[in-house]
Amino acid sequence: MTIKNSKLEKGWNIEVSKDQYEYLCEVLMEAYANDVAEQKDWDVQTFDNLVDNVCNSTETYLSRNCKGMYAK
Repeated sequence: MTIKNSKLEKGWNIEVSKDQYEYLCEVLMEAYANDVAEQKDWDVQTFDNLVDNVCNSTETYLSRNCKGMYAK
C-alpha cells in the first residue's frame, strides 16, 4: 500500500525562530538526559520519537504568526 492510498494521521506543526529552536532543543535534550519521560510515566518511545522529530526538523520561511519575529 502506498502513502497515497493509505489514510495519513493528523499532527501538529509549529513555527519557531532559530533562537527558539535552539532553546527547544536544549530543553528537550536536558529532559532526555534526566529521564523525564520515565519520571513522569510518559511513553518512552513516544518521547524518543519527539526528540527524533525535533532533531530532524527542516528550515522554512516563517509566517507573520510566529511570535517574537515580526514587529506589529
